[in-house]
Amino acid sequence: MSAAKAICDHLRDWWNGTPDGRWVSMGVISDGSYGVEAGLMYSFPVKCKADHTYEIVKDLDVNDFSREKMDQTQNELKDEMKMAMEFCGEPQQSTK
Repeated sequence: MSAAKAICDHLRDWWNGTPDGRWVSMGVISDGSYGVEAGLMYSFPVKCKADHTYEIVKDLDVNDFSREKMDQTQNELKDEMKMAMEFCGEPQQSTK
């Protein structure tokens, strides 16, 4: 049931927007924020707008522990993307 609740919460925030001064975490395509490779699907702090768009919240402090975990997650996601692309027979994308 928790997955279903998370989907409902996600869609509610995306559709209705987040309250002023608040943000939520959502898996979105990276624009390079927080040192995450652009184009990678990654969880970011976002503000959802009333027009059903989102904006990645910039410049939150990231401590050393969190940076290490974020880098580890990014590397895992890049490896998974590479494997998926190889499985699909797609040309390999840059994984820097």
